Amino acid sequence: MPYEILPQHGYILVKLTGELLEENFKEFSTKFEVERKKMDGKLAVFQVADLSMISEKWIRELVQVYKTLKAVNGALRLVGTNDKVKAVIERMGLDRLLVSKISLRGAMIDLGLAKAKEFDVNFINPFLNATLKTFKVQCFMEAKPGKPSLKKASDPLLMGDVSGIISITSESFVGTLAISLSEAMFKVISGKMLGETCEAVTEDNVDLVGELANIILGQATIDLQKLGYGIQMALPSCVWGKDHKIKHFRSGICIVIPFETEFGTFHTEVMSNSNIANHI
Repeated sequence: MPYEILPQHGYILVKLTGELLEENFKEFSTKFEVERKKMDGKLAVFQVADLSMISEKWIRELVQVYKTLKAVNGALRLVGTNDKVKAVIERMGLDRLLVSKISLRGAMIDLGLAKAKEFDVNFINPFLNATLKTFKVQCFMEAKPGKPSLKKASDPLLMGDVSGIISITSESFVGTLAISLSEAMFKVISGKMLGETCEAVTEDNVDLVGELANIILGQATIDLQKLGYGIQMALPSCVWGKDHKIKHFRSGICIVIPFETEFGTFHTEVMSNSNIANHI
């Protein structure tokens, strides 16, 4: 079956997969309307990330679903539309009706089912767990997290000698991730990761801390996707030197997470453009 219709709390979730052939679109619309009437539904989310191609007749059927929902003050969103499907929709001039979002959370926000700038401890946990895993696997080092805290304006911009920073962008969250190490810890980590002694921080090896930030974000993204955050990756940057200063790419509230290791303490920072003070 190339589709599933799954009633959810407050909306109807439809999963489309494979290739949608012309001969089965009428069966779909009938089944959708039955489920919609059962729950008196007004909102629908179509997950189409696993959809390889769609016919124009299917597109017209989706427009009919859109019109049915619109008639009861409802709406629909597509999630994860690939380039081929987008091209069909755009060629038919229907991209303003069949709006696509990157993530489920982005669609939920558009439909009023989630808050646009919600940021809670469930968002922090993926970064915390990703940091632990990255240091264990990449650096052969156990780390113990401390209590996350809100960074004050009077605090130093970062808390180490070598720092990597990378932007975090999604439809529901914009901010940055930073990791900051002392020079001594950087030397230890560099030695463990590269298998050779590191005597000093140089232009040749400083990119290592940026790569750590990149790996941590990549690991965190796996769990963030499960929470509905569609994270877009970016290139990290690095800065080093005693008492160096670096600003996050965005402005907002910043959470600092300290980590203890046998070689000392390092910190990660997650900056959000949303108010998280009541969730820590």
